[in-house]
Amino acid sequence: MILLSRLIVLGLAGGHSAWASPVTHESQATTTAEVSHSYSSFSYTQVTSTRYATGLSAPLSFATPFAPALRQASTLLPSNVTYTTYSLQSSPTPDGQYGQSAYAALWANLSCTDAPPFTTTITPSAVPSSELVYPPNLYNLVDNATLKLPPDFIWGVAASAWQIEGGLQLDGRGPSVLDTIGAIQSNDNASDANIADMGYFMYKEDIARLAAIGVPHLSFSISWPRIVPFGAAGSPINTPGLQHYDDVINTCLEYGITPIVTLNHGDFPINQASDTSTLPENFLYFAKQVMARYADRVPYWVTFNEANIGVGEVFTSWNDLTNVLTAHAAFANNLAVPLNPSNASHVDAALRYQDFILGIMGNPLFLGQQYPTSALDTPNLNLTALTETQIFDVHGTIDFWAFDPYVAQFASPPPVGISACAANQSNPTWPYCASTSMIQADGWLMGDMSNVYSSIAPQYVRQQLGYVWNTFRPRAILICEFGFNPFADSLGAGDAQRLDLERTLYYQDFLQEVLKAIHEDGVNVIGALAWSYLDNNEFGSYANHYRRRYKRSLFEYVGFFHDHIQN
Repeated sequence: MILLSRLIVLGLAGGHSAWASPVTHESQATTTAEVSHSYSSFSYTQVTSTRYATGLSAPLSFATPFAPALRQASTLLPSNVTYTTYSLQSSPTPDGQYGQSAYAALWANLSCTDAPPFTTTITPSAVPSSELVYPPNLYNLVDNATLKLPPDFIWGVAASAWQIEGGLQLDGRGPSVLDTIGAIQSNDNASDANIADMGYFMYKEDIARLAAIGVPHLSFSISWPRIVPFGAAGSPINTPGLQHYDDVINTCLEYGITPIVTLNHGDFPINQASDTSTLPENFLYFAKQVMARYADRVPYWVTFNEANIGVGEVFTSWNDLTNVLTAHAAFANNLAVPLNPSNASHVDAALRYQDFILGIMGNPLFLGQQYPTSALDTPNLNLTALTETQIFDVHGTIDFWAFDPYVAQFASPPPVGISACAANQSNPTWPYCASTSMIQADGWLMGDMSNVYSSIAPQYVRQQLGYVWNTFRPRAILICEFGFNPFADSLGAGDAQRLDLERTLYYQDFLQEVLKAIHEDGVNVIGALAWSYLDNNEFGSYANHYRRRYKRSLFEYVGFFHDHIQN
């Protein structure tokens, strides 16, 4: 039976097609004449081809160490340090300020629902070649093939200790301020970080898999309380913690991966957050212990991650940021773009927001200038102006701007205006006094939104980088984090999760705009690190699927740099 079909055009009043503007008979004839139709024999064609990821050359060694080895660097360490380990068992007899009983008391108000399923480090297994097959071609990829990155461009992946390690109470680790998230006492057992990704046990497996797909840099953080359980200068150093991170670094080198280390990613020792006046000396005590041991093999170090957004989360006072300045800072920023750039009040709101988020740290560190006037003039902010000595001490003591530019947002004044808001501590937008939104003035969402904070909005990447570059004039910018966690990712079928299109588009669009920022805007971006190489504990959220499985986004991410890194 042959079926006949008729083309039906939906018409509107006036007789015009709903899909096109009316055209003349002459133009119709012209259009038809330009197209040539013909028949031929049909045959199937192969539209896929199998290609495999290329692993790294290993092991990795450096012709010249980046710092003296421990035998020379040990002279920087105090001579009376106690090296030990702890258990959760109290001593039957009093044993002093830093004894076993004191350590057990640190954990007295914190307990976890689940225990990790492992007790020892997992031996890595070989990655099957079947897992290293590239996905189908991404046909909607924009290709700026002529724009290249230098051979020493720093690219790779990142994660943080608290978000992936688990094993919070093992091997003498002390509690951190983040451990209260998901503890039994918080009535939020679903986000118990004592398990997380079990990275404390599976780091060898993870490093082997990154090397197999060709990722050359791994950025991770060292847990301060895993090294200094009590967090305080002069207190005992936890030997198993030192051994653990020494092996993480050596494993990276064994597989050909260059390690990048962040000294603190929000997991301050629990006793530190209540009084940051001792932060400089306590942090230095911790940093000396790890840098004396590892700096010969680690070329890049970041001090504090996103400390500039820690007020109200980790810190209780804006003055706490002054203490952080003495140890440097990595910045988070969701750039505030004026909702209406032609409206002066919207521009003022955006700039004021940036003053608080970036200016408080950026002014003294990069410009040698005082805190922004907008912050100092805000009543009841509890932010004391820096002294000339403080500005002199911190200015220029940072090599590059470490940046986490996930997304932009639109800013406008609060309904009462900026001045009235600044004078009213109870205003919900105080002290920033900027109403922020992802919705444009015309009502459209700026881009496809993720589960938490980022969006596919590449049109603002260059403005994010350009604002920092031209306002604070750093020597270089390292993008320490950028990533996208899709909504309801864990609810999709395994193959759908693996296809991972939204995250793929985010990374590709973001990186294409970074290329333009470098070549067209003159911004010195020296590297980019994708967040996160594992679906991590997003500070209490386990909304994403935890699987050690390669996804399309990682293949395309690696492929991007293979295409754009100069040989």
